[in-house]
Amino acid sequence: MRLNIFITLLVLLTAVTPAALRVAREQLARYQPAAADPISASVSATQAARPTMTERCQDCNLAKADLSHQDLSRKNFRDANLTEANLTGTQLINAVLHQANLTQATLHQANLQGADLSAAILTQADLSQAQMLNTNLVQADLTSASLTQAELREAALCSAKLNQADLSEASLYGAILRQADLSDTDLRGADLRYADLYEANLADANLTGARLDFATMPDGSTYNQGYVQPLNPSQGCDPSSPQDLVQQPSS
Repeated sequence: MRLNIFITLLVLLTAVTPAALRVAREQLARYQPAAADPISASVSATQAARPTMTERCQDCNLAKADLSHQDLSRKNFRDANLTEANLTGTQLINAVLHQANLTQATLHQANLQGADLSAAILTQADLSQAQMLNTNLVQADLTSASLTQAELREAALCSAKLNQADLSEASLYGAILRQADLSDTDLRGADLRYADLYEANLADANLTGARLDFATMPDGSTYNQGYVQPLNPSQGCDPSSPQDLVQQPSS
């Protein structure tokens, strides 16, 4: 009799144990934090490493920041440190970058149309294929910068430092380059039609294949006889004064 009772208890215990263990595991899982998803964690880390600009960034430090392919149009980066920052494909239309430090920054295919880069430091920066139509680069330092195939139509480059820069195949149609330093600059295949180069330094510049139709030369003469004035006279070539800079909205 005792043996039968013992066997019955064993059978019941065997049947109940899996269900009891399952219930216990469910209860424990309810109070334990979920394990981190490695993919979600990686995405979060990437987003944290790529700051999104929602406020003005005057005097802020964004050295080596990844701001590529963001829309930063009309943002204010006056005096900001953007040394070695990645701005590839970034929209910077009408942005304020007055006196910003963009040394060795990457702005490949960035859109800087109408932006204020007056007195900015862009030494050794990559501005290849950048859009800079009507951009203010007065007194900007572009020493040894890459501007191959850049769009600089009607840009203001008065007194800019462009020595040893690569402007090959760049469009400088109607650009104002008065008193700019273009010594040792690569201007092969560049479009300089109607450009104003009055008192610019073109010593040892490579102008092979450059288009100079109706350009105003450093001595004040025009490349084509009979042309009197540049298409885009020097208005607006003075650096923007602090009171002239419009404070842009943060959003």
